[in-house]
Amino acid sequence: MVDYEKPSISFSFDNSFIAIGHDYANGFRYSLYQRCDVYDTKTRTYTRIANGDRIPLFKWSPTRNALIYVHENDIYYQVFSEGGSHIRRITNTGVLDTVYNGVPDWVYEEEVLASASALWLSPDGRHLAFATFNDTNVKDIEIPKYGSPGNMKDQYPKEIKIKYPKAGSPNPVVSMSVVDLDNWSSELLNLEPPTDIVGTDCVLYTVNWRTNHQVTVTWTNRVQNKAQIVLYDLRGNNSNIYYEEENEGWLRILPLVFHDEYVIIVKLQDSGTPAGRFQHATRFEYKDGKLVGEKDLTPGAKEVISILAVDHARKRLYYLGNELDEPSHRNVYSVQLDGNGAPVCLSCNVFSPEGNRCTYAYAYFSTDSSNYALSCSGPDPLFITIMNANHKRIYNWEENRSLRQKLATRTQPIFRNFYVTVNGYKNKVKLSLPPDFDEKKSYPLLINVYAGPNTVRVTNEASFGFESYMVTNRSVIYGRIDGRGSAYKGSKMLFEIYRRLGTVEIEDQIAVTRVLQETYSWIDSNRTAIWGWSYGGFSTAMVLATDKASVFKCGISVAPVTSWIYYDSLYTERFMGLPTPADNLYGYNHTDVARRVEGIRGKKYMLIHGTGDDNVHYQQSMALNKALVDKDIMFEQQSYTDEAHALSGVFPHLYHTMDRFWANCLGYSHTH
Repeated sequence: MVDYEKPSISFSFDNSFIAIGHDYANGFRYSLYQRCDVYDTKTRTYTRIANGDRIPLFKWSPTRNALIYVHENDIYYQVFSEGGSHIRRITNTGVLDTVYNGVPDWVYEEEVLASASALWLSPDGRHLAFATFNDTNVKDIEIPKYGSPGNMKDQYPKEIKIKYPKAGSPNPVVSMSVVDLDNWSSELLNLEPPTDIVGTDCVLYTVNWRTNHQVTVTWTNRVQNKAQIVLYDLRGNNSNIYYEEENEGWLRILPLVFHDEYVIIVKLQDSGTPAGRFQHATRFEYKDGKLVGEKDLTPGAKEVISILAVDHARKRLYYLGNELDEPSHRNVYSVQLDGNGAPVCLSCNVFSPEGNRCTYAYAYFSTDSSNYALSCSGPDPLFITIMNANHKRIYNWEENRSLRQKLATRTQPIFRNFYVTVNGYKNKVKLSLPPDFDEKKSYPLLINVYAGPNTVRVTNEASFGFESYMVTNRSVIYGRIDGRGSAYKGSKMLFEIYRRLGTVEIEDQIAVTRVLQETYSWIDSNRTAIWGWSYGGFSTAMVLATDKASVFKCGISVAPVTSWIYYDSLYTERFMGLPTPADNLYGYNHTDVARRVEGIRGKKYMLIHGTGDDNVHYQQSMALNKALVDKDIMFEQQSYTDEAHALSGVFPHLYHTMDRFWANCLGYSHTH
């Protein structure tokens, strides 16, 4: 056999053929380009796919020895047998970097699908539904690539162009098609979006096969507060089966789940509490082209975060959620699809090797949901247990013994979780205290902020990174705060941030920190700082710019948004609307950090960004840089050549740089 380096392996439905991915190159966040060879286990021969070129996607049919793959943005279907293989080209409209068939463009991969795939096979493998993204009218962002120092090949920087729709600019035009894979002479069937409801500038969200001949597609309007689910029947009529409109905020759309005549939609439902509505698993019945008989399967002030699986034989729905009044927890639940009985927590009675109850769980289910791998990553290090359908332990798959042995020899932070009420809401707070913490002493406080809509920073997940270093090595109290706009606390608190990013969530970071300073004598108000990455970098800059009481003395923004006019359309418009005078231009201008820089004067501020960032562009930091310079406001800046958003190639320098800055700001000795 060929000796591949770090190959990925996937088997055809009867295990006769093996697809081997190798020689990888990174795409965007989820995409990976790789060469693919198919190995015939009987003849022991190899077939090179796509002439040996790197391709972004390949997957096996669930019922045939057939491989679907995308090459140069066109879809191919290759059927294998003992006599060789035959290739069918499904599309011929693909244009590199412009028209994408079966794979998403940059913005759909990043903000909607969270996947490198935009094709969906019917359960019997006969029909293929796929999306096409036409970026012809989408404007380019040009990112310079400087290359290696002293290399003649890089004498002139290269320009990398990416189709990137910014707020208010033209979006990709999306369309959906279905093809019959068994009939090689069949033509594509276009699935028309309901433009009369969601407009021509619509957004594709979820695609799910209900049966072998019925596929549902969820479409939204451009700003994503109106959604129409359409059921396309390949044998007849199409039906607009469900419409939803959100008047208080945005829609959070998850894939549909089907069981017989039941359709499960995760949607906001009233909790019967002042917190408002929570995302619940809601069961409907499909009758005469409509969804009827709405039934809330998961009532109360608790959130359904995602659907994990359906056990069709036992008529159960498995989902990830949180306990009542515990937004920092993640638990695996089961509920009967007939609605009889309350949800049952499957992870709540699982205990770590240290003897602590699992409070941060996830589960991976077998195809028929008869077994599942239950992972627990909090409050202790990750361990994984294999469970059966009766939720009995089969065996412990992974206990992370090596990590546990190493941690046993190290000092660990002391954690305190509590709520602070400011601005009419309970804000969840987590403080990590030094292992030798003494209430009679005074410690610097470093707040790590994100504060983006529908996110949380306070969780029970075990973490052993920069936070642990600062707490155990630098005797710094490390804090996290979830204020208005954060997830899993109800729609009232969540939608406070709607159409005003950079306002209420920033106010809460400042107000809560001030309460902490006033409440606890062991927090040094003269040594209080803040830092964040991406949205957290934006939050850091806005905190310093609007903190008139100087609660924070210094801060670091890593790869920050500085103005929402520069960020992508699908994310920004979901929360802010359009940057037009008729809509919300005021909201965009009001939270443009460059317009608020006077508030940073006199505070220590560091700006960090990679020049190769394809997500939050270096332009964002350059705009803030110019505004600070024009006002003669002193600050520090660190740029990382050709580094993307994660800065993964420069971690040692990055964290040493931040350590030096914090030493100067927070007053501890710095050695490197």
